[in-house]
Amino acid sequence: MTDLPVRARHDSGGCPVVRVTDVSEDLSGLEAEFPGYEFATQQTWDGISISARRRRGCARPGVYAVVTGDPDEMRRALLEDERTSRQG
Repeated sequence: MTDLPVRARHDSGGCPVVRVTDVSEDLSGLEAEFPGYEFATQQTWDGISISARRRRGCARPGVYAVVTGDPDEMRRALLEDERTSRQG
């Protein structure tokens, strides 16, 4: 995945705020790579949070949900879960 383009802004108190502007491309890639998970985004104080929730709930051991602001971290966590699930 590529680095996400960002725009620097300031909130009403003058503090810098960074907003991710191209999350949809990363979400499309994650959805294609991990069809067993439902992905969503949510606006947070720090920008955008990405969540992944397993579609079939807790029917099997392993990761049920991952929440992060980093698409690469999301991918690593889901890949690690797939790897350990195959070993078990």
